[in-house]
Amino acid sequence: MATAPYIIRPQLVERRARLQAASGSVPDDYLRELLAEVDTALAKIEAGRYGLCETCNDSIEKDRLELDPLCRFCLDHLDDKERAQHQKDLDLATQIQFQLLPPRNLTLERWEAQYRYEPVGAVGGDYCEVSLQGDAASGNQCLFFAVGDVAGKGVAASLLMMHLSAIFRSLLSMNLSLAEIVTRANRLFCESTGPAQYATLVCGRATTDGIEICNAGHCPPFLLLHHGTECLDSNGLPLGISPSAQYTVTQHAPLVGECLVFYSDGITEATSPSGDDYQHERLLQTLRQRFQHGAHAMCDAVLDDLGQFRGATPAADDVTLLVVRRR
Repeated sequence: MATAPYIIRPQLVERRARLQAASGSVPDDYLRELLAEVDTALAKIEAGRYGLCETCNDSIEKDRLELDPLCRFCLDHLDDKERAQHQKDLDLATQIQFQLLPPRNLTLERWEAQYRYEPVGAVGGDYCEVSLQGDAASGNQCLFFAVGDVAGKGVAASLLMMHLSAIFRSLLSMNLSLAEIVTRANRLFCESTGPAQYATLVCGRATTDGIEICNAGHCPPFLLLHHGTECLDSNGLPLGISPSAQYTVTQHAPLVGECLVFYSDGITEATSPSGDDYQHERLLQTLRQRFQHGAHAMCDAVLDDLGQFRGATPAADDVTLLVVRRR
């Protein structure tokens, strides 16, 4: 079954209660039609057939059920009107998501940031943020960056990613510490999403003094030094797991030419035609080969090597790579 009934059923019951409370504010025929749709979905849950296409009995796409738990047909069996509406929604989500992406190359005094983002479909659930914060006139400015991965795929995951982006952008406008930003973002994410929705995330700030990082259950970043590499493990729960979760910050002081690398598991868990995983070791080796050539060259090298590794195997997950380098 595409989506767990124990998650969907309470949502449908609540929707039914809200519809009944709206009695008198909408035409009776329209209200009965909406209630019938909810009752049909509840009946399918009781019969063990929720999430199955009424035409072919195959599972309906999970991301579509998350967006609309009343879906009755899979994509292959939509009528022309429904298919056109689905494509319109997808095009709009794609447009909005790419408008949210930061400039690919951003610099601040001693720092440069380069990223690459490739969704597995038209839209994706990876989160990438790079922005300048603070007052440039007073010289009190920093480079904020974040890479995250929202649970799920497709349009549903992309909408959650946009929601996460809006939370962080609102919090960044306040004068908060990095730990407080992540703590508040987690609480807001918990309060505004369902129990099965969460996101891993690592974020940080680069200033003239160095870099501070907070990792909420995301892939461990690499600190590439001139004479070695450090793997910076996560020290917090993913966002959305517990509203009372606490987060800590670590401090780092890279030298000129050294950098921090952030990535999503769409890179390390990519598979070759023989079924092998790309893994952290190959990612690190590729980064090291272009270490002396700058952030731009490192990003391009990883994406090129990843493409060669996958060969004809289609991508199974979104790919995000961010390099923050001391100049």
